Amino acid sequence: MKNTAKIISYLFHPSIIPFLGMFIIFNTNSYINFAIPFELKKAILILVGISTFFIPSIITLLLQNRGIIQSVEMKTNKERVLPYGFTIFFYLFTIYMMQKAPIPPIIFHFMMGATVSVILAFIINFRWKISAHMIGMGGLTGALISVSFLLNTNILNIIAASFLISGMVASSRLVLGSHTSLQVYVGYLLGLVCQFFSIYI
Repeated sequence: MKNTAKIISYLFHPSIIPFLGMFIIFNTNSYINFAIPFELKKAILILVGISTFFIPSIITLLLQNRGIIQSVEMKTNKERVLPYGFTIFFYLFTIYMMQKAPIPPIIFHFMMGATVSVILAFIINFRWKISAHMIGMGGLTGALISVSFLLNTNILNIIAASFLISGMVASSRLVLGSHTSLQVYVGYLLGLVCQFFSIYI
């Protein structure tokens, strides 16, 4: 069971969520799918993939290699400080670059919501080990719900899948002993609220 939990945790690592969310939004049956040229969508996805997943992952591996963190799981609050700091920097860089692109506000607001949730996680981490995995999954769910309302598009199947996967990720974090139930629930709620208010309000 623990091996399965580890696989689920790796597959739905919080660093992959911005790319996944952006990909889903770009492929909804709405004006977003048709208003943005394919080349621009590809460029944005590459930017988000590199700056929110690839580079932070490389930095985390380098920190582990130098002994600054013990493992990529970052089991203690202290180990998460530097990775969070680098992640916030590259999230802000992504927002800066996206400001220059002719994209609908909803795309920019999605990235803003993700950045706010990471910053809050960074602050909370100094006192409490909130679940970054669940912040990511909550953010994805909140974004999908907001997009469904704002774009008047039926993505109930994707929203249902996000709830299901969120439950799987939550169970995985608990099985691995990485978090308490409260840390999982609060993380999910934080991510969901950040994205919902960033996009929908």
